[in-house]
Amino acid sequence: MEQRANPSQRLLSTLERLLEIPTGDLKATLIPATDLIAQTLGADKVDAFLYDSTRDSLCAVCSSSQPLSALQRKLGLEVLQISNGGRVVWVYKTGKTFITGRLTQDSDELRGVKEGLKIESKIGVALEMGGVRRGMVMIASLKPDYFTEEDARYAETVVGWIGVLAHRAELSEAMRRNAIEHSRRALAEELVAVVAHDLRNYLTPITLRLDYLGRLAIRSGNLEAQRELELISKSVSQLRVLVSDLLDVARIEHGVFRIEPVPVDLALLVRESARTLARPDVKVDVRVQSTGTIVVVGDAARLRQCLDNLIANAVEHSPKGGTVTVMIATESHADGERASVDVIDEGPGVLPEVLPRVFDRWASGKPGEGGLGLGLYLAKRIAVVHAGDLMVESTPGKGARFRLMLPCKLEQESRA
Repeated sequence: MEQRANPSQRLLSTLERLLEIPTGDLKATLIPATDLIAQTLGADKVDAFLYDSTRDSLCAVCSSSQPLSALQRKLGLEVLQISNGGRVVWVYKTGKTFITGRLTQDSDELRGVKEGLKIESKIGVALEMGGVRRGMVMIASLKPDYFTEEDARYAETVVGWIGVLAHRAELSEAMRRNAIEHSRRALAEELVAVVAHDLRNYLTPITLRLDYLGRLAIRSGNLEAQRELELISKSVSQLRVLVSDLLDVARIEHGVFRIEPVPVDLALLVRESARTLARPDVKVDVRVQSTGTIVVVGDAARLRQCLDNLIANAVEHSPKGGTVTVMIATESHADGERASVDVIDEGPGVLPEVLPRVFDRWASGKPGEGGLGLGLYLAKRIAVVHAGDLMVESTPGKGARFRLMLPCKLEQESRA
């Protein structure tokens, strides 16, 4: 047969044709590759199977365009569960090449493949992409004793080349997705910054107007109007905080997030924050434990913003009647004395899948619920800009512990 003559020329010709295949995406790469193998070896069908961990199965992501491939899909043999075994699974699990000319007599092959597809000759080669075994390529013929050992060696070489092309296609896909996501995120962030800036301009006259209406309600003794205006004022204050957070995110991204460092009594700042954020309405107590006066050099307003985010987050996730414990202490490190603030709650904890990205922009620890997830992101950035850090430890069902670390000066040092 022509395909078994001149093996070196056959390999060279195949490589030249493989290199002509565009590698824009994985499927667009594998489809012409499987067609090329089928044409070169005179096979009745060639499949590229990739492992799908979500189904624990090998799935034929593409097949050569031949009638036997259509029959395979009709019989539901394009998805093969690992637990069912068969020669496709065997090649994938062992990484060894399989060749036979009497598949219908193979007791380890799936009955559906033997009786449904009536394949007689088969070559199976493991498919590696980026140095990782990802699946296998199956080459089939309805004729008995059709493939030779030389064909198997040819298949091993070609499948190796296909693995390189497929890996390059996946990298191209990933780069394209990342570029699209980066552009989308950049556009969204720019839009958010513009909207936040405009909102802040609208909030100032709204706040002034509410203050004026509040004074009128007090003069007239209209208690109901006073209560309603207080509720509206609280909502406007929350909106103002959100707008401020959005603008801070924009400042961080543009490198204009500034601090004005001065000596700050960290323990006093923590107690003020705890007193403000305690929630007697839902009986969440905030308890502060301190070893004494601890002075850090930092921006008091930014540090208070960081602490408010941490304590408010702990209070929000605490059960009714729960306690948020805030512990302030100093620790000796190789680079000097550091202040630590531990904020510990009794809530449900942070989900394991959320924990690695809890400080990311827009991340939320409450799947399915609203919220932009800016608080912890800003708290982390404030810690970092103060040459400190913010960490978290959490076990589901046992609450969370956020630890803020800052370089500090002891009280006597700050007075020297």
